[in-house]
Amino acid sequence: MFRNCLKTFQKSCETQLLQAFIFKRFAGHSKWQNIKHIKGLKDAQKCQLFTKLGRQIKVAIHEGGSADVKLNGKLAQIVEQAKRANMPVATLQSIIKSCQNDKSQEKLHLLEIKGPGNCFIMCEVFTNQLHQLKMSIATILRKHGSKFSDGGGQHLFHEKALIEAEFPIDNSGDKQISEVDLLEQATEHAILSGAEDVSIMENNTMEFTCAETSLQNVVLELEKIGYKVASAGVEYLPLKFQKLQDSELELCGRLYEKLENLSEVVRLSDNIA
Repeated sequence: MFRNCLKTFQKSCETQLLQAFIFKRFAGHSKWQNIKHIKGLKDAQKCQLFTKLGRQIKVAIHEGGSADVKLNGKLAQIVEQAKRANMPVATLQSIIKSCQNDKSQEKLHLLEIKGPGNCFIMCEVFTNQLHQLKMSIATILRKHGSKFSDGGGQHLFHEKALIEAEFPIDNSGDKQISEVDLLEQATEHAILSGAEDVSIMENNTMEFTCAETSLQNVVLELEKIGYKVASAGVEYLPLKFQKLQDSELELCGRLYEKLENLSEVVRLSDNIA
């Protein structure tokens, strides 16, 4: 039932998507960041984001053992993120209801992928047919110069909560704030909110890093300061980056697109510079 709900989203997305990607972005403007940057229309972006949030809601309910946000902190985080993304209430309720009625024995699995240029990709999937899914993914990997890793990739990452939020700039004055001042003020806000680090992305958007257990509190504190939170969630962050050639980066971009189109894929993380 839940899968049918997601397929409805995906079919509507297919008519709008222009290879739109919703991925994490690091500070700076690397070639990989530009490849992973959102390229589609706003409607396409939102449609793909709703599909991804739907998957994460199911995982949160499965892991937390409850569809009640008061009893399931992880679910509460994702529901808040869905609301910030302006997901219609009816859509949100439909996803949660379908999850409650879903009796399939699906589990969350982490697949380690060795991608082009010896980069590592952490692929989280939610399925009750892991063997069949791995066969499908293996076909995609072969066509994109990649393969499943024998292990050892996970130690190259650590899990952290990431928050993307728009800096609260006062538009009443004409004075432009410099990037240095912007980062200085954002650093003060990070300290006040309990975040561990902050970096500048683009268009006055900041990326805050914090512990997973602190995510909700940091989001609330940033919103009190005046930030508009665009997204918040837990991701695998690389401890060391791998630099790739341009051709390898393009190949990774196509690989990401294929993997993201699989309904079982919940999250992708990589160590590409």
